Amino acid sequence: MAIAFQRELNEEQYAAVISQHPTNLILAGAGTGKTRTLTYRVAWLLENGISPDNILLLTFTNKAAKEMLQRVEVLTGVSSQSFYGGTFHHICQRLLRRHIENPNFAILDENDALALLGNAINGLAPDFAKNKNYPTVHILYEIMSFARNTMRSLGNVVEEKYPYWAEHVGMFKGFTGRYEALKAEQNVMDYDDLLCRFVRLLQDRTEIAQHYNQQFRHILVDEYQDTNPIQVKMVDLMARDGQIFAVGDDAQCIYTWRGANIRSILEFPKKYPQTQVTKIQVNYRSTPEILDFANGIPVAEKFEYRKVLRSTKNSHRKPFFVSLTDARHQANFIVKRITGLMGEGYGLSEIAILYRAHYQSMELQMELTRNHIPYTITSGIRFFEQAHIKDILAFLRFVINPRDSRAFVRIVCRFPKIGERTAERILLSLQQLAEKNGEDLFSLLEAEEIIPKIPTVALEYWWPLARLLRHLHRSSFSFFHGTREVFYGEDLFTYARHITEEQSEEKISFEHIGEMIFFILDGEYGDYLKRTFSNWQARWDDVEGFGNFCSKFEDLSDLIQRVTLLQSESNGEENHVESVRLSTVHQAKGLEFGAVFILALNENSFPLKRAIEEGDVNEERRLFYVAVTRAKKELYLCVASQAVYDGKNGNIPIPLQCSRFIREVGKECFEVLNFSERNKQSALLGRRWSGRPDSNR
Repeated sequence: MAIAFQRELNEEQYAAVISQHPTNLILAGAGTGKTRTLTYRVAWLLENGISPDNILLLTFTNKAAKEMLQRVEVLTGVSSQSFYGGTFHHICQRLLRRHIENPNFAILDENDALALLGNAINGLAPDFAKNKNYPTVHILYEIMSFARNTMRSLGNVVEEKYPYWAEHVGMFKGFTGRYEALKAEQNVMDYDDLLCRFVRLLQDRTEIAQHYNQQFRHILVDEYQDTNPIQVKMVDLMARDGQIFAVGDDAQCIYTWRGANIRSILEFPKKYPQTQVTKIQVNYRSTPEILDFANGIPVAEKFEYRKVLRSTKNSHRKPFFVSLTDARHQANFIVKRITGLMGEGYGLSEIAILYRAHYQSMELQMELTRNHIPYTITSGIRFFEQAHIKDILAFLRFVINPRDSRAFVRIVCRFPKIGERTAERILLSLQQLAEKNGEDLFSLLEAEEIIPKIPTVALEYWWPLARLLRHLHRSSFSFFHGTREVFYGEDLFTYARHITEEQSEEKISFEHIGEMIFFILDGEYGDYLKRTFSNWQARWDDVEGFGNFCSKFEDLSDLIQRVTLLQSESNGEENHVESVRLSTVHQAKGLEFGAVFILALNENSFPLKRAIEEGDVNEERRLFYVAVTRAKKELYLCVASQAVYDGKNGNIPIPLQCSRFIREVGKECFEVLNFSERNKQSALLGRRWSGRPDSNR
């Protein structure tokens, strides 16, 4: 039975689906039926006599490809197995096996690839992993991967993203060469090889490129704005006649940090002058009021394409601009409003709380747990259960209880050649020596009897750790509340550093627990994050945010007990079918919810401070646009008026500035709910603070 395309599609979708132009760029706004358009395009091609063999569908997930091809099968009766469809990597490996000399290559998963790279490094520099000035194997692998996917040199990537390792580029190149040789010897490829080797094949053997140019007369690419340079190159080489049907949205390009290049979609019509650009702007997700707000975000004005989303839904409330006192007040408001939404008929799974960075959800997670409201974190774990937060808690636990062997093990097992048993033996030796001498354990960390217990390669880490633990222990029970003038500097992190630089070891003291955490981060642990994790900046932000949160506590034992209790109370809540969704905006892309709360819409929080400092907040603005367009019916834009710092004379409120993203939208697009309890003291400080300390990294 023929498909009634015109009846089943709206006017814009229909125009895209039946386009006769060889090259098409479909700009599908949020909630406008992108998947439906792609599905019906494939069905239309089949109904017009195109063979499944002549259609190539490229997606970013196997799930997306499977969903689209199954829909086509339901529409047309043509088996989904008849098509070439899948992720870029899947298609590349499938076609590579037809043409290369050794087609039975194995594909390394990330763990196997890391192990092989580790072998390559050990063969050339056996002491590499022991040197704290070098990155871990995992970080080096990330650098190599980014360079290959963006088609840039290793040196260029290191210079831009990891300048503190620029002097080691020559050594890194040697490791890369050895890694490539080992893969060739073993006839294996990693994921990046699938793309790189296939692109090289098309470049080196023009007859193969011509063959696929003739076979795949219709190449459909989903989420084109998220393609990275090597993926774009692959499509260009296979579509020399420009037979591309690219679907995407420049306003939702939010993965440039992963290698995506927004210029790919912006400059598409310049590359292919015969391109027909079709805009799909009828939105089936959100109310007119939410779309009025979204259309008011000037994201589109920054680029070439201007889209105005139009709603098919009935009118409802305007988005709410919610002015709150601080993060705790914000959490309390959201919990109360969730209860209200449930009374209005919303299920918990219809409610989402979105944030720019994970640390911004701390207070909320605690408040949800206290009120027994189950929540699920999308593609992540609860804040206090993250490895780097557990590390910080281990420092705090150990300095108030040197018998806490699990905390000590966690702290020192990060060092080379120290495993769990070695760590336990070191701690036992410390405890025995302390008991024998009648001294506290922390004064003996550098004792002559202890140093031989430390593996030689770990000693360069042990010395700064010993001094750090000694300082922390001295201040762990009573914080300094003397008469010295409070010095803020640029932010609290700078203030904490001021303490360490201006005072001698014996005089180091902290006004609150937050300063202890900044002190930890400013030392070896901060270096450890940079050396070990590709997303170290996000982890750094989390630790700083945790430090700000902890500044409200004067009693370290009380803090640890509260966090431990929170973790215990939250066990098992992930199993609830009905739960509120907590998510970063990145992880929420593609999802939709009846009611959405966006947290911490303050300058330096959303947009992040580092984006402001780098002079480019365009991607942050696109992220905000993505967050807003997840909402179907209710949207709450939460802004704190102050952060609270625990000073010597009690709580000091520090004023925060509303995000520019709110200020850029016309006031007629939202309703103001002002719950802020402004403290008169805040006006006296005369400065704005980011809501989280920020280091001079």
